[in-house]
Amino acid sequence: MLSILSTLFGPHRAVSIYVFLKTWWLAITSAVVMVAIVAGLLLLNDDGTHEHEAFLTVPVLSATPINGDIRNGVIASVRLPDGSATSVTSTEGPVAQTVGTSACIEKRVYVESGEPRYRFKLPRHCEASQ
Repeated sequence: MLSILSTLFGPHRAVSIYVFLKTWWLAITSAVVMVAIVAGLLLLNDDGTHEHEAFLTVPVLSATPINGDIRNGVIASVRLPDGSATSVTSTEGPVAQTVGTSACIEKRVYVESGEPRYRFKLPRHCEASQ
């Protein structure tokens, strides 16, 4: 490697470059790999656009207040209309306080993947859609 650097940069500069590379090769390689990973994540990432599909009133199987106070939010298991169960979290106090034996959720579907996601909403949204 020193001979290649010597023909490209000259003998004195080649030694300096060689010593620098021997000393800092791990840091330089790590930085290049990190930049490649971040660039890959940014380029291959889904843009996250979603579409509203429906407001649903669903039964609540269990609900747990966040930090023991419903004003901080709630984590609840709900039964979806297809019979499956999922966990939905809300950190908005007014919305979390409306979760009882039933709850209003919004079904969103991601455009690229088609994956559904659910969010708690105020009951007025479900009442308006019925």
